[in-house]
Amino acid sequence: MRDLAASIRNSIAELRRRRVFRVAAVYLVVGWILVQVADATFQPLGFPGWAPRLLIVLLALGFVLACALAWIYDVQPGGIERTPPRDAASPVTALPDAAPARRASDADPIVAPPPDASVAILPFSDLSEARDQDYFCDGLAEEILNALAKVRGLHVASRTASFRFRDGTVSPSDIGRQLQVAAIMEGSVRKAGDRVRVTAQLVDASNGYHLWSENFDRNIADIFAIQEEIARNVVAAVRPALKTPLAFDLQKHAPHDMRAYEFYLRGRQQGARMTEIWMKQAPEMFRRAIVIDPDYAQAHAGLADSLCELMLWRMVNRDGGALDEAQAAAHRALELDPDLAEAHVARGHALMIAGDRDGATEAFEHALKLDPELYVAHYYYARHCYTQGHYARAVDLFVAAHRVQPDEFQALALAVNAADAAGDETRKVKLAIEGLACASHQARIDPENARAHYMTAGLMQHLGVGDRGQEEMDYALRIRPDDFDVLYNAACFYALGGDADRALDVLERAIMRGEGSLEWIEHDSDFRSLHDDPRFERIKATLRAKG
Repeated sequence: MRDLAASIRNSIAELRRRRVFRVAAVYLVVGWILVQVADATFQPLGFPGWAPRLLIVLLALGFVLACALAWIYDVQPGGIERTPPRDAASPVTALPDAAPARRASDADPIVAPPPDASVAILPFSDLSEARDQDYFCDGLAEEILNALAKVRGLHVASRTASFRFRDGTVSPSDIGRQLQVAAIMEGSVRKAGDRVRVTAQLVDASNGYHLWSENFDRNIADIFAIQEEIARNVVAAVRPALKTPLAFDLQKHAPHDMRAYEFYLRGRQQGARMTEIWMKQAPEMFRRAIVIDPDYAQAHAGLADSLCELMLWRMVNRDGGALDEAQAAAHRALELDPDLAEAHVARGHALMIAGDRDGATEAFEHALKLDPELYVAHYYYARHCYTQGHYARAVDLFVAAHRVQPDEFQALALAVNAADAAGDETRKVKLAIEGLACASHQARIDPENARAHYMTAGLMQHLGVGDRGQEEMDYALRIRPDDFDVLYNAACFYALGGDADRALDVLERAIMRGEGSLEWIEHDSDFRSLHDDPRFERIKATLRAKG
């Protein structure tokens, strides 16, 4: 009986810690008020006799759901966070009567320890004399990160999350706690002419001690060998139990001329910044890489993808030669390297823009067979399926993209849209909660990331707490008031919240910039409430006229 009593006390304490009692009490009070209002108004309003009973049944079902969500999650103004589990080594016991109880909001947060085999790859510091090698430093770290992400059993923080800490002002312990990793890899690059000096070190996030460090002073042409050696040493340090020999292939697609690699890295960096001015500069960087090394397959694939992204959002006119150039670049990439998954993604991307649905599907499927861990293969294929109305398949692909890069929230946010369009409410809510935890976390650690803020707002709207997301949306519009992606997602936010006029005002502002994907807007379930509005039809007509 003593064990039973202790178990009951522990259970009650855990319910209090997770604020289930508070949620239940608030819900019951609000539900009681609704029932009283219904009792007084339903009959005079002419509602059928069964309407009050239906309301009570719905409230009862909602009570169970509210308590379940309160047990698992906390909805905060900054986003939804999973409630951390109680430390099993410290069972909750009843406090002595004389001891003042602390409120749950005053308690120290309990954070689960990170997995032992987990690491964050920070961008390398640029120690070159001119301090103009940030693209090279980022590219070096990203190649290592991508290689490590394919190692089974090794958790690697995403580029979006880890590159936030490039300034070196945050301690390894704080980075480890925020990214939930056990080790941090950092380093520096000093580049002079054809020589490069790379310093890399792996730090234990729990105590700051070095797990491994090494200096590489070599020719720039050896940079891919350096990347592979660093990756192998990281795995050996954080996952020593791994028995399978590691076979990284970073040198497999190396260009003949390292100057081409530098322009390729510039193109990737600019395309990843997700703002119009940078995205429009990316194709030129890939073109310069191709001029230097015409046989560089990855540069051709990068050129095709960067042009396709610009055409998708109408930042360039597909009839102005961009589509022909993208298709030619994708074709050349395949000629040079038929086994390069990125080349098949580029071909699928170009075929999607050209309207060849079946050809695009075949190309994306082949890319996934060649590299099941390639994020862009899942992501671009998912977008293709979404614009064709294949929503269930799009959900699966967006989720798969997220599994490849677990800290990247964009794919999860779009999976919510796809699940909503497919009518899968259960999966939509589950993905929205997961995506909100990811997006709101990124918004906190990277305040200037407008995408994280407007995605946080949109996911809150999907979960029915859009009023708490208004501040996030306002902030995104304040820091990037003229960017198409911010305006478009603001329109989605207002449409979901039932403010049709404001949604259409913002959407018109976005479209009047000459940008926007007609296929995406037509299938975006966020705009479902606008489908019968004449202004919405005029917006679509404007895009349709632009071709």
